[in-house]
Amino acid sequence: MTAAAEIAAWLAASSRDRTSPKGDRIPVGPFGELVTVGLDDVPSEAPAGCLPLFTLASGYVPTWAAPEGQPRLADRAQHVAWLAGAGRPDFPAVAVLRVATGATMRQACTAAGIDPDGNVIGIQVAYFARS
Repeated sequence: MTAAAEIAAWLAASSRDRTSPKGDRIPVGPFGELVTVGLDDVPSEAPAGCLPLFTLASGYVPTWAAPEGQPRLADRAQHVAWLAGAGRPDFPAVAVLRVATGATMRQACTAAGIDPDGNVIGIQVAYFARS
């Protein structure tokens, strides 16, 4: 399984609704969504509240569903970066790139000194800002 497929599986698992001890539904909604971008494409903006995780792997088209129970965008971006950097066994080995507004994935890889042929996920810098 590729790193992108592993992240897609992790996103699906972390985005499932939960049940309270009393049996009530706890809405969660999508934690984030993988979005396929080209190496020289500027990643597009996402609707408010959605966390796009840019990948160079093909075939990932976002649905842009609203994250009902996960309103803190910056917390979600930080969590993904932390999981990737912590080398956790339940999260794939990827490098998380902070992509400047208007920058391409190639530019972000070059700035970080990371090989774009490796397992990389890009998150725009603006998503790390607390609102």
